[in-house]
Amino acid sequence: MLKLILNGIVGGDAEVKEVGPKKAINFRVAVSMDYKDAQGNKVERTEWVRAVIWKNDRQSTKISEYLKKGKRVLIEGIPGSQGFQNKAGEVNSALNVTVKELEFLN
Repeated sequence: MLKLILNGIVGGDAEVKEVGPKKAINFRVAVSMDYKDAQGNKVERTEWVRAVIWKNDRQSTKISEYLKKGKRVLIEGIPGSQGFQNKAGEVNSALNVTVKELEFLN
């Protein structure tokens, strides 16, 4: 099994979509990393990860109330990637995670 652990900040309020009997809670997480480049200069890089949590109706309402922009979260889940074409016609990819465990850090 492949597992991804993220410590980041929610980038916008979560959106809840009904998919059959369950609800999908979609949100984005910004994960920042610091490193030094070849010249020894400190560089900060931020990666955006699309996250989804699958829950029943009652749970999804409660969780989405807390997933607001600026909240710090710790996520454990299953990673995936998705290719897409942007408006300029360039091919890009995005990192996704299906959340299995979620912890609010603030």
